[in-house]
Parts: sequence; structure tokens; C-alpha cells
Amino acid sequence: MGDIPTQADVVVIGAGTAGTASAWYLAKRGLKVVVCEKGRIAGEQASRNWGFVRQQGRDPAEIPLMMEANRIWQGLERELNADLEWTRRGNLVVFRDEAERAMFEGWMDHAKAHGLDSRIVDRAEIGRLIPGTTLGALGGIYTASDGHAEPAKVTPSIARAAEGRGATFLENCAVFGLIREAGRVAGVVTEKGEIRAPHVVLASGAWSSKMMAHMGLVFPQVWVKGSVGRTGPAPEVTGPAVWAGVALRQRQDGSINFAVRSADADLTMQMLLHSRTFMKLGTQHLRDFHFRLRKLSFDTALGHFSQTALERELVRYRTLDPEPNHKVLEGALAELKRAVPALGDIRMAKSWAGYIDMTPDLLPVIEAMDTPKGLVVATGFSGHGHGMGPIVGRLVSEIIADGQPSLDLSAFRFSRFHDGSDLSAATAV
Repeated sequence: MGDIPTQADVVVIGAGTAGTASAWYLAKRGLKVVVCEKGRIAGEQASRNWGFVRQQGRDPAEIPLMMEANRIWQGLERELNADLEWTRRGNLVVFRDEAERAMFEGWMDHAKAHGLDSRIVDRAEIGRLIPGTTLGALGGIYTASDGHAEPAKVTPSIARAAEGRGATFLENCAVFGLIREAGRVAGVVTEKGEIRAPHVVLASGAWSSKMMAHMGLVFPQVWVKGSVGRTGPAPEVTGPAVWAGVALRQRQDGSINFAVRSADADLTMQMLLHSRTFMKLGTQHLRDFHFRLRKLSFDTALGHFSQTALERELVRYRTLDPEPNHKVLEGALAELKRAVPALGDIRMAKSWAGYIDMTPDLLPVIEAMDTPKGLVVATGFSGHGHGMGPIVGRLVSEIIADGQPSLDLSAFRFSRFHDGSDLSAATAV
């Protein structure tokens, strides 16, 4: 297996965007960091998402984080010395119906309160942003300061920068559990041996609920599968990232990533265990979920209850690589061509899917736990982890190194799932 470090200041579980950014910021502070990843860096949702970096439409609690994240993104390529395909050309939502228009008009109060440059736009302006489009009869909302970047490049680039600062990344090294002494974290047990450390960051994405269950923490979380397609190179049709029933983001080489908001919700044991907690979200977004029963649902049914079963699952499923929903993507491509006639008979060149970890209110947990002390949780990003990742990494480093974060994280506390808090989703998209 090879030798692994036996001592660290911090062990990070998971090499997605949040975990990798946490390692980078911690290493910049001079801490010895080891990142344990059961598969490969950015192997799961970190490299499979839409790539949007948006402040627009966020839950009010997320707006300050995303505004700060936006400032980080503006200098991220320079700081990492890497091409991330970052572009700051805005985010546009085209209203599908009057209900969506009313929702965003209400959300504009939050944008104004935070000084965001979001504004309602009419059909003519949508035509200027996406020349030749058939979209926009009801108008839309546009935030010029938003941007987008290529997920497959971002997290690996942050990991390289963290390694340059002295962080160690261990791929194919699953964490099986915590070492505890006197009520606090003392390290982790991995498949390759123990690593002693006074701080552990849990940033394990879709696997977090199961891992936390074996730490004595009940974390309501479900998996949903999102599918994404990519066309071949096309003429430039949009600078902004766009959501108009079909989502699209044009890359630097002219290819277009596209997707729809609807997702396949696997009927897993976690979904059954937490079904009551998710009932309100399911009612709010029923049309966005397609419920499915798959072999994976059976193969991963016992990991929530059995430590041995969880260990087998973590090793067996090094990288979740689900089959995309081809029917959904074919429909999305047809809608894309109707919406932007200039694309002509463009074809799909590639498709993929990934599992998004969702919480009942679509907000993450970012907190230093009281029990056990030394455990910091950064997970449950509900599809928002790409854009938010850099600021989350900075906040995690502040929690560990300074004892408190620079932004208010009370809305992201773990206890909200158990103290009777309203878990309604307040995000506009």
C-alpha cells in the first residue's frame, strides 16, 4: 500500500471542491494537512456539475458567502496559476411562467438589500445577451457580476496549489472512522492505517450522512442524480450562463454544456430513513424529481447501519459514475436547439452524470461540532458546492486556525435539523 503520514494538524475527508479548498487555505496558514479521498481528486460531483458561479437566486443566507466567493473567483486563476476557464459574463434566468417571474421579483428584495447588481430584464435585452433566441417573452433576471468556470479544471488546480504549500493528498484511501480521546477527535482510521490529528474536516459529499451516522450524528441527506451533456464546438451564442428550462454554459472552445433542473432521485435507504424530513422539499419541487429504484440502492442499503458494510461500500464505489439519463438529455438538446436556432443541427458529443448531495432546505452544514470536538463539517451543498467551494475552504481554515469564521454561519448549523427549525427551501433556483 505504501507509507502514509502518521501525524497531521488536520485531516480532510474528501477531495471535492470544499475539501480541497479547505486543504489549500489551511496549508497556506502553515498547517500540516492530509487529504484522504476514497477514489480520486474531483472524481465525483466536483467535476460533474454545471460550472455556474452565481450569486443570483441564492437562499438569502447564502448571498453573503457567494458575494465573497465571487471576489475570490475573480483572482483565482492568477493565484493558482492555472486556466480554470473562468469568465465573468453574468448569469441569466429566463422566466418560464408567471409564477417564476413573481418568485424572482420577490427575491430582488434580497439582492437590493445586499447591493447585488441583479436586475429584471425584458425580451429585448435577453435578445442582446443571446442573439437570435426565441426565449424571453416573459422577461428574465440578469446578474452581470456572476460567472462560470470549468469544474473538471478547478478542483485539480486547487489540489495542485495545496500540494505546493505542503498538503498531502492520498487517493484510493477511504476513511473508515474517527479516533476519539477524551471526547474529542484524535485522528482517523483509514484503509491504509491511522493518521493522528487534533482536527478533522468532513467534506465527503454524498457519503456524509452514512459516515456521520457511525459518528453518532443524524444528518438528513439524500442523493439525486443530475445528467449533463456537451455539444461539439459551436458559434458563440451566449456569454452568460443561462437557465431557461434548459441550462447552458458555453465554454472557451465553443462547446456548450447543457442540462435540466430535473434529477433522478434514487430510492435509497437514506431516502427512506429521512423521508419525513424531506417531505416539504419534495412537495415544493415535486416536478423536478424522477424517483427510481436501482441496483445501487440495494448495494448501498446496509452502510447506514453497519460499519463493516460502510467500509465495503467506500472501497467498492471508489468513484460514483452513474449512467446519464439519455432521454432527459435528448429532450434538453432538442429544447436547446429550439431556444437558440443559430445552433442548427448541433449534436451531443459527450454526456455524464453525478450524484448531488441534498439537504431538506438545500443549505449546507458548515460548522465546528461540539461532539466530538475537533470535527468540522462542510457538506450538503445541494448542487452549490462548485461556486461556493473557495469561500467554504477559507471559512473552514478560519474555524480551525482562528477559532471562528469571518462570516455568519448560523444558518448552516447542524442543529437546525433537530431543533424544530423551519426547513423550507428559500433558494430561488
